[in-house]
Amino acid sequence: MISSTVPSAWPQPESFYSSPNWLRFVDSDGVGRPAYLMKDGAGLVAHHAPDEGHPDYRFETLLDSEDDSARLLLGGRRGFCSPVIGTHRSPAALAELMGAALEAFPEVHGAWWWPYLPSKDVPHVVAAARSLTGETPGVHLVDADCTVQQIPADGPFESKLTKSQHRHWRREWQRFVKSGLELRQVSIDEIVACGAPLLQQVELKYGNEHEEENLRATLGRQAHILREEAVAHAVFDGSRMTGYSLGYRSGQQLALRSIGLNYGELRNAAEYAVLLVHGPVRFAQENGIESLHLGTRSYEAKCRRGAGVRGLWAVAPGTTTSKKKIEELAGSVLAQLPATDAAAFRSEIDAVLASLLVESGQA
Repeated sequence: MISSTVPSAWPQPESFYSSPNWLRFVDSDGVGRPAYLMKDGAGLVAHHAPDEGHPDYRFETLLDSEDDSARLLLGGRRGFCSPVIGTHRSPAALAELMGAALEAFPEVHGAWWWPYLPSKDVPHVVAAARSLTGETPGVHLVDADCTVQQIPADGPFESKLTKSQHRHWRREWQRFVKSGLELRQVSIDEIVACGAPLLQQVELKYGNEHEEENLRATLGRQAHILREEAVAHAVFDGSRMTGYSLGYRSGQQLALRSIGLNYGELRNAAEYAVLLVHGPVRFAQENGIESLHLGTRSYEAKCRRGAGVRGLWAVAPGTTTSKKKIEELAGSVLAQLPATDAAAFRSEIDAVLASLLVESGQA
């Protein structure tokens, strides 16, 4: 089955960024042409978006390539997390969906790529690519993201932390309580009304220039399409909102999508940590949610509050896997991680590299 809109029977994904309403939100910007494919409980998202403006979703910029020819994007256009969808993961079944997607977009002449794959899915997509054409695609480490897994529902969150993390968690919450600020769960409409200038400040901090009105419009589209999934928290200084976090629930996951802060009015009261983790963790415990997806960047800060780091990869036929480039990016992430998290991330990268040797017949 292939459709230009998200099918009503779309498989239950493990990631919010593959969920039906998020995909509908992404498509609402009108960039490119989407296709959704399903068979036997598996799903595949495909986009042909030659006018894609986001550099992290352009093949030539993300992979630092001189090849700017059209490629079909598989996995999803936004969210920086695009796992394989569905429980039916045989290479032949996935290759069949990929082949059907390529037939639906003859203008790409069989060229495709799949960015932001979690490590565990890389072998599945590589095997499917080999099943499709007989050739081994290039695999590239492109980013890493942070998740909090196994949130306890029947005990304090601190019980899963190390002793030093436990102390840090309690100290920053007490600092927030003593500041006189208030943390509230709010509606997404309040974020639309007050959040755009706060989001703009955070975006500027990371070098991204956006007009406030454009950010408000984007938040408004999210409210229109994702209202039922929205989970929003805000910090108030009296009646003024000085920070917010906006996340979305899908199944047993809560994905934090954006944080806004008024830097000029912060009180050094752990506002960022409270919005990023403390508020969402409490919501998760109260609502039976098992994991948080905290996105990319700020690895050390997120690990210190109980998150783990995983690699995100791009699979692209016609390119060459470079162990040197993988090690360079892995090294930049490892340098930001506490020792225990660094060891786990190192093991994950090594496991992917080992699987690639097996696929290429070099092991």
